[in-house]
Amino acid sequence: MKFTSVNLLDELAKPEFFSLLSAFHERSFPKNSMIFTPSYDEELESSPTPVSSAGERLTAGNYVFIVSKGLVRVYLAYGEKEFTLAFLKPGDVYVSHSSAQVQAVEDTTILLVDTPTFNQRMMSVPQFTVTVVRVLGGILKNTFSIVDGLALRDVSARLARHLVSAAQESALGPDGRRRVRLQLSGEMLAQTLGASRQTISTLLTDLTRSGILLKEQRGVYCILDEGRLRELLD
Repeated sequence: MKFTSVNLLDELAKPEFFSLLSAFHERSFPKNSMIFTPSYDEELESSPTPVSSAGERLTAGNYVFIVSKGLVRVYLAYGEKEFTLAFLKPGDVYVSHSSAQVQAVEDTTILLVDTPTFNQRMMSVPQFTVTVVRVLGGILKNTFSIVDGLALRDVSARLARHLVSAAQESALGPDGRRRVRLQLSGEMLAQTLGASRQTISTLLTDLTRSGILLKEQRGVYCILDEGRLRELLD
């Protein structure tokens, strides 16, 4: 699950967008460290905040950042409850003006710029607004998908959607079948799908026993019957 299919690293690599790319600064974060924690201090939110040093989480101000390397988790937290909104891979973008928290799932490098600077630079390359519209469209589509899944689908349908989506990102194997590599821990996958770890484990076992999936190794499943898997989406 991700916010948008637009790869901003590819977009900003175009010569006409160099002035935008040069505004970003590189920051690295070790595995499991927090990249961003929202601040509810209005005074802090209303003014730019100096960019942190490497590995130091961002706690105030609005930023635009692009994942350059690694895997990033965006999630909501309330007490001991957490709900994952998206996982960001290289090329994915995020703007830190929401109440979501951002964590490095792997050793991660991001390209970072404060929002006022980004907006100012973007005014000099108005053609970039086409890319921004594509990004916003992807985010809106993903948001509707999350709401649809939680409000109208049961957990088996949400798991099937996750597997189908992950399969579409992989190439066909020599046998003509797709493999799904579950990069997330059982707990993180459960948080993404709004279910318990035990429920997800049971559903994966049921899909395997029914001949829809074949577990080839830890976290890797071969889709034996994509048609039946898609039937679970309805």
